[in-house]
Amino acid sequence: MRIALTGTPGVGKTTLARLASARYGWRVVDVGRWAREGGAVTGRDEAAGADEVDTETLAAAVPPDDGSMILYEGHLSHHLPLDAAWVVRCDPEILRGRLEARGYPAGKVDENLEAEAMDLILQQALDAFPVIVQRDGTRRSPEALLQAFVEERSDRLKGKDLEPVDWSRWLLR
Repeated sequence: MRIALTGTPGVGKTTLARLASARYGWRVVDVGRWAREGGAVTGRDEAAGADEVDTETLAAAVPPDDGSMILYEGHLSHHLPLDAAWVVRCDPEILRGRLEARGYPAGKVDENLEAEAMDLILQQALDAFPVIVQRDGTRRSPEALLQAFVEERSDRLKGKDLEPVDWSRWLLR
């Protein structure tokens, strides 16, 4: 099973992927690294401090499902033709501190907080995947968050399991 482990930058995707690899032996594909190594980076947005990635090039390179568990980790992974998506969420007020600690420019912090509050990645994933699990990692340890996803393993799930998340109040500030 090939799962897109996606969400706004800073929500905990990388930590979750490393934990899943260590605990269950699942293979993890770092989508950002894969894009750089695979020639899918088409430029650099210096203002945002981010690579510009051709997701169609990456999509064409996704290997067929070999029956093993593979997490494609990254905020662009939901643009790939995979079998299911895990969407990690985080309260924008908590997320702000994480992004600022990473040194993100103020404009990029605001852009990501707005995307999180508006459910942008979830909405994109809903358009692309018949099988989606969404979990709020705001107040969960990485272990508890992984368990919350594994309880509803996407290979057994049919349809959508969307834990309620509503950050819209943040937009009204």
